[in-house]
Formats: sequence, structure tokens, C-alpha cells
Amino acid sequence: MNEKRNRRVWIVLAAVWAWGASLAASPQVETVNCMVAVVNGRLITLMDVKVAESLGFFEMGAKVDARELRREILEKLIDQKVVIEFAREMTPLEPAKVDEARNGLLARLGREESRRRMAEFGLEGPDLLPYLEEKVRSETIVANRFGRSVSVSLREIEVYYGEAYAPMQKKRGAVPKPLIEVLDVLEAEIKKAKIESQAALWIRNLRQQAEIEIRPDCLFK
Repeated sequence: MNEKRNRRVWIVLAAVWAWGASLAASPQVETVNCMVAVVNGRLITLMDVKVAESLGFFEMGAKVDARELRREILEKLIDQKVVIEFAREMTPLEPAKVDEARNGLLARLGREESRRRMAEFGLEGPDLLPYLEEKVRSETIVANRFGRSVSVSLREIEVYYGEAYAPMQKKRGAVPKPLIEVLDVLEAEIKKAKIESQAALWIRNLRQQAEIEIRPDCLFK
């Protein structure tokens, strides 16, 4: 089993090296690529991390330290592969959700800026599909697993309104809207936080069962 997995790793790695060499040969692209992680025999390259970083695939908040940011992006890419590996049966992927993710990315950056950033890696629009499909597939698996089981009570919404929503609005100099007007929005926020919390524990357990190798010497090239 391990021999078969190792053979698969080396086959994919050879393809990565060949791809990196072809990009480096392009006159408009200068790239350094290497293997930053292996997750159950599936590779994550430095190029994968840099593309996710440059195009803002993940909501990372304000990160001052560039090394910390890159490491967290790698962790999210590892989480995606662990989740997809768990769902061995191919989870149906809705093209509409992939399109929505693509359109959201273009809207955040703007089409011209998106093209500029992709061009830095020698990428064009269709080249983003594998990245977006993996992200959407992982999110779909998590949503299907936890979305239906998570509920939010009216009492939880009332507490959240009084302890989080209203104080935040006042801090911004705004008048908090009445609870009835923001009920659905607050319910969605609480549910999202619950799903993320439960999913994080689940993924942590999956990672303990997975074979993960990280190569930090490659990550910061």
C-alpha cells in the first residue's frame, strides 16, 4: 500500500517539476516551484499556495506577518484535501457553485486585476477551475455534513443581538436596527459560526488519521 502511494507521489511530483520547468521557460513568467506538502499521497506545491495567496481564495483577516499568512493558507489547502479524501465517493459538484465562486473572486479583485495576478503565474481563466472546484467541493462536503444538523434558537439570537450586534453597531457610530429586522441575518451568522466550529473539530480529527508531510523549507521560497 505504501509502495503504491509512494509511486503515485513520485509520478505526480515528476509532473509538477515538468510543469514548473515549462513555466520557467516562458519569457513572461519567472517561477520557483517545489512540493510544500503531501496529504495522503496528494501533493500541494508552492505554486498552489502562492496562487491561493495572490488571488485571495480564503478569508484570512488582517495578517501582518507574511510567513504566518502563507502557513495558514497551506493549512487551509491541507484541510481541503483531508476533507475530500474522507468523502471517497465523489461528492456531486454543482457547476453553478463553481461559477459563483469564480464570479465572487473576480468581483473582489476586478477582472483586470485578476488577469494581471493570474498572468504572474502564467495562468488564464480556465486554469483556475481545479483550484475553485476543490474549494467548492470541500465546502459542499462540510455544509452537507453539518448544515442540516445545526439549529439556532431565538434565545441565542437575542443574546447575540445584545452582546455582539448592538455593541458593534454603536461602536461604528450607527444606530442598531430592531431585532426583528435583522433576525434572519443574525441567525445566519450564528449558524455559520457553529458550523465552522464543529467542522474545525471534525477536520482536526481527520488530520490525525491522515498521512501529512509538510516541507517548510519549500514554503518560504
